Amino acid sequence: MRKERTFKIASWFLWNMALGDCANLYISELKLDSYFSSKYPEHNMCQSKHNEEGELALLEKKYEEILSSDPTSNTFSQLADILCKQGKVDKAIGVLVQGLVHNKNNATARFMLGKIYYDRWLIEQAKKEMEKVLEISPDNVEAAKLLSQIYRSEDMLDKALTTLEGVFVFHRDDNILADEINQINASISEKESEQVSRVFETPIESRKINEVKLNDSTSKDELYTETMLSIYIEQGEYDMAREVIEKIYDDESQRNSAIEKLKKTKLNKMNSFAGFESGD
Repeated sequence: MRKERTFKIASWFLWNMALGDCANLYISELKLDSYFSSKYPEHNMCQSKHNEEGELALLEKKYEEILSSDPTSNTFSQLADILCKQGKVDKAIGVLVQGLVHNKNNATARFMLGKIYYDRWLIEQAKKEMEKVLEISPDNVEAAKLLSQIYRSEDMLDKALTTLEGVFVFHRDDNILADEINQINASISEKESEQVSRVFETPIESRKINEVKLNDSTSKDELYTETMLSIYIEQGEYDMAREVIEKIYDDESQRNSAIEKLKKTKLNKMNSFAGFESGD
């Protein structure tokens, strides 16, 4: 009986020693983790980034499964957002285009697609998408601001103003929006003043060129001149300018050179309105 009791006491003693060792080891590991966290903060960032990437991958798989079973589901916009966050932009474009076939009035998806186009300098495509967003959701201030910026880069100030004024009805407390409207109004007034001054400061023959109004009675030969090319470029009518270049330059190298200059002029103007430095 005494031996059995001695054995139990010894066992209890050894068990408590083992628990104590485990506790001390756990505390040591906590201290070590704390040391590494303070000395190497980038370790935490990498761990956090790794966790986030894992979560995004799981969400991607989840939304793909939903769309696989129901191609008409609106979750395609969530999938596209996840893909963009993962840097899979080309795949996101495909998802958005396909999803919009079934969900034409998904304003969120159209805005996302238009923004991707804009970031890739596919301006015409971006413009079309933003116009559709505002047809579906007239109060979408972000779409209006981006579309207005595109119009301003194309020197279409009246359209830029109309776009912002249309959305301002829903956001009268947006001071930034109000400031942009005032800036465009000021630009329009300045441009009108410059045009008036130019008419009265230039000789009579030059005024005739500056006051040209194209209509159906204008012959094609009169349109295809270097003078008309300059007028189209000044007015921001780049498609018409391109057409003139194609007509007046017979030499292919000269024609290609003129087209390249036209592209740079258009890009520099867009960069200027967007607040970027010129690449030249």
